[in-house]
Amino acid sequence: MSMFINQMLGCLLIAAGIGGAVGWLLRHVSAGKDAQLLADVTAMMRIKEQMLEKARYELREATAKLQAIESPVTAPQEAEQHLLQLKMQAKDNESLEKAA
Repeated sequence: MSMFINQMLGCLLIAAGIGGAVGWLLRHVSAGKDAQLLADVTAMMRIKEQMLEKARYELREATAKLQAIESPVTAPQEAEQHLLQLKMQAKDNESLEKAA
């Protein structure tokens, strides 16, 4: 009878060891996948943040141009400055297009 109890205890210890090893392996394997997923999501969020900043900048430029067009020019100096800014922007756009 004691031999039977010893065999049962031995089998339980082996089963506990196997369960502990499998649990430990699964925990570490899934943690690696989660870390990679987190890194991918973080990179994607950075790209979207850069795109959002670019869109905000373009919106500010368009708003400034629209306000300049809508508001009446009161002095010839303001008109000259506005014309100079537009020429500089046109040159920048041309250089960007040539670079692309």
